[in-house]
Amino acid sequence: MDTSDPSRPGAEATPAEPSAQAPAQAPAETPAETPAETPAETPAPRRRPRGLTTLIVACAALVGVVGGTATGYAIQAERKPTPLPALSQADLAYPKKALPESERPAPLPAKHDTAVKANGDLRKLLVGKPEGARVWSTGIHREGAPVRDGWLSPGEFSLEYGSPAYHLEDLLDGEVRRVAAANWLRGKQMIAVRLVQFRPGALAAAAAFDRESQGWAAARSAPGEESGWSVRPGSSARYHLTAPEPGAWYWASASGFRGDVWFTMDIFDKSSIPRSTIRDLARAQLDRL
Repeated sequence: MDTSDPSRPGAEATPAEPSAQAPAQAPAETPAETPAETPAETPAPRRRPRGLTTLIVACAALVGVVGGTATGYAIQAERKPTPLPALSQADLAYPKKALPESERPAPLPAKHDTAVKANGDLRKLLVGKPEGARVWSTGIHREGAPVRDGWLSPGEFSLEYGSPAYHLEDLLDGEVRRVAAANWLRGKQMIAVRLVQFRPGALAAAAAFDRESQGWAAARSAPGEESGWSVRPGSSARYHLTAPEPGAWYWASASGFRGDVWFTMDIFDKSSIPRSTIRDLARAQLDRL
């Protein structure tokens, strides 16, 4: 069976496959019976030389600034220096004795500590193989690399996307640590699961990649179903189904994260994929994390 057509979300290929001027008014005629008066001549006022006032004000301001600065400096120089407050804080209070062993809180169980669970063999956190499926080591995604012993390098994982170089750059920026992978074949149905672990830090890379993954899936979802469905109530993990063009592959996807581990899964089939198939598989994977 040719498995080089299916493509991950974001791949370029489909799965394997205006004013008039008023006239001037005539001046009013002076009645003939009223003689025009001859105005008396008034001597023109004598003007002050231009700019003299401005020059006077500027000189006054300059003298004021220089004089004020000199006076302030002289006053401040004669004062005693004011000490700065001490760079310290109140003493921290500590108990005189440590709590006895019997009163100390119990450590967080390993099953509730996502860091402890993910620090071991990441492949053990992969969801179990679906019933009736068999391991398919060759690449499921178009241009994808085959899975070797349950692992993919970040570069090989990036090949499953339409722009591998950009995706690899994003992974490296997020400080990717490792990628565990599984491919299964069940009849004509192809299933791919990926666990991507990032190094812990201030950047929540797993959550960021999960938001991007759900955005890609929404762009391919059927109209009115862009938001997908929740894998489990109260969880941010979601799954999506696509409405393919005639002759194209049906595609279902899901993604979510726990701590620093992001999971993403895809199912390709030539026939319609029931919602329960992707939902149950994603729910089982979320529980494993």
